[in-house]
Amino acid sequence: MTWNVLGSARPDRDGLARAIQSFAPDVVAIQEIRLGQANRLANRLGWRVVWTFKHFPLGPLVPWRAEGIAVISRHAMALESAWELSSGVGRSTYHRRVAQAVRVNLSHSAGHTPEQFCVVNTHLESNGANLAERVRQAQHVVGHVTERGIDVSVLVGDLNASEEPDVLAPFAGYGLLDAWTSIQPGTAGSGCTVPSAHPDKRLDYVLVGPRYRVVGVQVPDPSAAWAALSDHLPVVVDLEVV
Repeated sequence: MTWNVLGSARPDRDGLARAIQSFAPDVVAIQEIRLGQANRLANRLGWRVVWTFKHFPLGPLVPWRAEGIAVISRHAMALESAWELSSGVGRSTYHRRVAQAVRVNLSHSAGHTPEQFCVVNTHLESNGANLAERVRQAQHVVGHVTERGIDVSVLVGDLNASEEPDVLAPFAGYGLLDAWTSIQPGTAGSGCTVPSAHPDKRLDYVLVGPRYRVVGVQVPDPSAAWAALSDHLPVVVDLEVV
């Protein structure tokens, strides 16, 4: 599951937790969330959390308002790598972009070796006019995981890539499959996540590595309840090992 929760709007923690629990996911990747919000949400669920700093909206003198990205899970996990994607920007601007690779031990039953599942979570440049920067950041993500030998199971997040195949091309070249279009091709508006009340843009993605088969994918129907939680709808994907 991937979800941009617009942490700056101080979303309802209990509402977020109930929404997540309704899908019973193993792993959730989150964008636009403060460290305290991520910790409290994970505690509410009884899960673990790995958070990566992105930027200081109000400057470093207000560190508790720092925003970042996070992976939360019911399973044991550890940060494998975190890196900056943007260049020439300070730590106090929202244009600063990062990615994280988190290794999750998916333990399905006692006595079985845990499945090593690597989630790469990111949030690409949001300036709609700056396609070239989104493409460069996508290339940077692929370059980093390739150089480090990171075996990506899924790449997820807010890619800000509405009808921008050039942004998705580096990920496809790496061998990642768009979960939504793999089993939900076709209709206009398919997979749209923004704005959550009346979505008409597809910005949030789950891209799947070759070891996994997509067996289900969904975006919840828009409603006032979802809009009250975030300006994005989540994307939820079910996978099985090939």
